[in-house]
This record gives sequence, structure tokens and C-alpha cells, in this order.
Amino acid sequence: MTQSPRIHPTAVVSDEADVADDVQVGPYAVIHAGVRLASGVRVDAHAVIGGDPQVLSFSLGGTCLEIGRNTAVREGAIIHRSTTPARPTRIGADCLIMGQTHISHDCWVGDSVVVCQQSALAGHVTVADHAVIGGMTGVHQHVRIGSRAMVGAMAKVTRDVLPFCAVDGNPATHRALNVIGLRRAGIRGDEYAALRAAFHRLRAGEEPDDSTELVGTLKKFVAERSLRGISSFYREVRA
Repeated sequence: MTQSPRIHPTAVVSDEADVADDVQVGPYAVIHAGVRLASGVRVDAHAVIGGDPQVLSFSLGGTCLEIGRNTAVREGAIIHRSTTPARPTRIGADCLIMGQTHISHDCWVGDSVVVCQQSALAGHVTVADHAVIGGMTGVHQHVRIGSRAMVGAMAKVTRDVLPFCAVDGNPATHRALNVIGLRRAGIRGDEYAALRAAFHRLRAGEEPDDSTELVGTLKKFVAERSLRGISSFYREVRA
């Protein structure tokens, strides 16, 4: 593509990348072929967008990476293309992908997601809208992270994370609802109370009641196919 004032002269942008006119690309960033950057995307210094997936058996060309509108990819982040042309690696709109993060092949990241400094998502991870991944976190392949979930810093996530919940630890376990995230989303009162009751029922091994739409979202997540299983619930050990 033709260089513009929004693309730093030291950046390398493939002629086969689809980059919107207002995309900003910082110094020494690399944008590979097969990448589509929507309007308002910002790529900071030394980020690498759309390199080959790190899979020993990979030999296909023509795989893709898509990044949605108004997403910021900060310094030194690395995001890889998919392993198959059938479905791209995808980062949604209005996301913040902080510095030195790594999002691997075939990940599917929703809208308004925050991935904090030095975290890594292995291949085929799914992150739903409005989730937050804390700094220096590692997420295992094929893990699902639900909407408005919060993953604590330096967690080791080996199993799925429920929507609206917070996990932490090594391995990560469910600790509570994502109270701050729910409050910021305006989820209070009866809606919050219903989610809290559902969380406690799940922790006790019981099925939640169909009391609200949000509880329904939680139940649907549990019922859907999982390759890793659901992260366990933290149980305090008392002396």
C-alpha cells in the first residue's frame, strides 16, 4: 500500500494488507500480508501484526487476521494470523491490546476487550466482549473466557472462565463475581443479586434458576461445548 503521513517511514506495511486510510502505524511496526485493519486502528512502535502462526505443521498461505475499529495495539505486541483460510484470527472493535502481549493463531477476541501488559493467549482462545485479561497472564489453548469476566494478573488459565466472574491464581480458580466490571456496566440491584445467587449455586454444584437474561447467558456458557472444562471454584482452606 502507499505510505501516508499516518504510517511512520520506518514501519513495514505489506502491499497485500488491507489498511483503512486513517489507521496509525508507529515506528518499526510490521504489518504482514493477510491483515485487515479497520478504521481508527492504532498500531504502536515495534508491534508485529499478522505474522505466520507459530505451528510446526503450518504450510498454508492465504490465512488472515482482522482487527476491528478503534482498537489500539500497543508497543511490541505480536498478533498472528490463523492456521486456516476458513476463519481468521480476530480482534474486535474498541479493544486495548497492551504492550508486549502475544495473541496467537486462531484466537477470537470480542469487542471492548482489554489484554494487559505481557499477557499471552495461546492458539484458539476465545475471549468474549468486555472481558479483561490481567497483566502477565497465560491462557492455555482452546480456553473460553466469558463476557465481562476478569482474569487476575499473573494467573495461569487452563480452563474456561465464566461470564461476569473473576478468576485468579495458578491454576486460575473462580473467586467471585467481577464486581467492579459489573458495577461499571450498570449491573446492580436485582440483576446483580440474581447473578450472585447463580454464582453461589454453581459453586455448590447446583443449576442456577432462569431468573434473568444475564443468568441465562451464564447458563448457556456452561451448557456449551468446552474442550477444557470450566475452571474450578476457589475454596478457602481454614486452619
